[in-house]
Amino acid sequence: MVDINLECVRLIEPKASCSRDAYLEAVRVLLVLLENVLSQPDNSKFRTIRLENKAIRKLLSLPGCDRLLVAIGFKRAPGASVYTLPGEVPLQKLKQYRDALAERRSAWLSGALPESKRIEEVPPEPQPRAVSNPPSPLFIKPLVEYRQRIAFHRVLCTSNHFLQSLEFYSDAVMQYEDRLLLSAGINLIPVEELTSTAAAKLVEIQARIAVTAGETEEEPCIRDLLLVELVNWFNTQFFEWVNNTPCRVCGSEESTLRRTQREGDVRVEVTVCCGQESKFYRYNDISQLLVTRKGRCGEYANCFTFLCRCLDYDARIVHSHFDHVWTEVYSESQKRWLHVDPSENVIDSPLMYQHGWKRTIDYVLAYSRDDIQDVTWRYTNNHRQILLLRKLCSEEELVTTLSKIRTKRRQNTSAEHRKMLGERNMSEVIELTIERFPTDNELKGRSSGSLSWRQSRGEHTFSNVSGILFQYLFWHRSVEMFVLFQIFVFAPTEDELKNRQLNLRYNCATDTYERYAKSTYGVGNANATIFINISYPTDDGHVTVLATYKTWQSAQFSSKNIFRKVERDWKMAYLARLEDTDFGEIVWKFDFRGSNLKVKSYNLVFNTKTFGEGKVTVTLEGIDGSTSVTNGSGFQIVAKLFGGKSDLAWQHSQLFRQSLNSRSYPFELQVDLY
Repeated sequence: MVDINLECVRLIEPKASCSRDAYLEAVRVLLVLLENVLSQPDNSKFRTIRLENKAIRKLLSLPGCDRLLVAIGFKRAPGASVYTLPGEVPLQKLKQYRDALAERRSAWLSGALPESKRIEEVPPEPQPRAVSNPPSPLFIKPLVEYRQRIAFHRVLCTSNHFLQSLEFYSDAVMQYEDRLLLSAGINLIPVEELTSTAAAKLVEIQARIAVTAGETEEEPCIRDLLLVELVNWFNTQFFEWVNNTPCRVCGSEESTLRRTQREGDVRVEVTVCCGQESKFYRYNDISQLLVTRKGRCGEYANCFTFLCRCLDYDARIVHSHFDHVWTEVYSESQKRWLHVDPSENVIDSPLMYQHGWKRTIDYVLAYSRDDIQDVTWRYTNNHRQILLLRKLCSEEELVTTLSKIRTKRRQNTSAEHRKMLGERNMSEVIELTIERFPTDNELKGRSSGSLSWRQSRGEHTFSNVSGILFQYLFWHRSVEMFVLFQIFVFAPTEDELKNRQLNLRYNCATDTYERYAKSTYGVGNANATIFINISYPTDDGHVTVLATYKTWQSAQFSSKNIFRKVERDWKMAYLARLEDTDFGEIVWKFDFRGSNLKVKSYNLVFNTKTFGEGKVTVTLEGIDGSTSVTNGSGFQIVAKLFGGKSDLAWQHSQLFRQSLNSRSYPFELQVDLY
């Protein structure tokens, strides 16, 4: 990451509404200039700004523009009529200035999207009100500087580095309590929109409970539902994962770590690619993270835990000894701590690290403003074996250390509050003694980070799902490893047999399938209706979700060269074929032979998107090889992706493209049986 002068970016902004249009036009010109250099960095023509140009005169008419150009790297000789941009100015620096200017210009446009983004968000689909993100601030000034916020007297007298680190982490969370930071943080959260979405989901749950008389689920607390919305917004819209700072030459994030150094209070990872060094700043200061909004699991957990504090959740950051960081939030309604992993967008799946990621668990510690807790036992279900792995200190030393730090954190709290915390600690200790089996969600591998980054850490696996699932283990020559290949076939459940209907829908933004039942089912008189790139209304009756399948692979029959792409910059998700492949295919299979039922009629919504010469074909084939689906005992949906030109050809044919905050269903199937 290259440091840029954000003060100069803000300096040219209008001081009165009458100069707003001039600012918008001038910044538009500057963005064009920067984009030209970035697209053709070796073209000297684009590195020259001539003062006699009318557009340039508009740009230079803004007060402070000359300072901004110099900050960007342009130079002007005394008396010369041109600005020039030397070749040694890093392209990454230009990108950061471009992004900062574009973001601020967008803010002055009252949050309106650039035209290019608006064109991308097709095909049109009915969507709930989008969550509006406040623009990223250029500066956030805390009441107290970072070093002072985490400076406390030491209570430990030990040479054990592990035990020393516990007090350091405990002191670090106190930065969350800065009054000005909390005020700035709450203004960055779209509280009204998130609360509205949570309230709507609560109404849906209450309706389901009314139908089932509470036999299948209990009514949740609105604060717990708000937490679900908060972590989803944070993961999909607010924060961005960074493997490494992109190479200034090729743009790749798969660079090689050369060294780690410190610059002031910041640890910096220096990577090399194409002979060029890049820096990745690992900020711990919340006031910095609220501006950059980028990082890996440590930055994710640090920033998310703070935002939970902004909403007055009792939250704590969790550090593991296997190099991962996440959050825990106390649920007042459930009277327990909830595991929340913001980098994975996962809630309440604590065993996933041991069983899904295959990590060795030994020490997991949680830190909050008034407590410290050894929560290792929540994240493993073989306590005796884990106890044998703990060699960094004796258990007696650890208990003593935790007690000293806990006393330190609570020294300024009231007696009543200390009593409450003590009772809560006791309840948690009892809960931590319980061992249980992992759920299906806890058997999944890691999703954050690039595939190569996850492979290097051994944290990628294939999903395990319930249903009619066949698994094969075979040797994949191209990657020289065993690959788990799974086949899923849809067959009617007991509820679907009773209703004589099978309904399925998929949301690419959440990467989730839902099988559901409807109390009213209007399919018309036609035997078959297929809607390609048209939204088909599904809310004409009460919907009851019967089952969910997380990840697109979990309910497929087969696929070749397909993956789910998430565009963090455009905030879109879709299925596409793998890079450097000419063809991709995915199949979903439905088999009713075991129930002696046949297809009476069906409706299919299947949204596709192509660019340039990219192509997508969608066909339905009878399970017995016939071309007719109606009156048959099963069928399969086959989607093929191909075509396109250039290195981005793989991206020119897409399935189910939608905004990351969309809750509509670009793939939906309704089948009537007889």
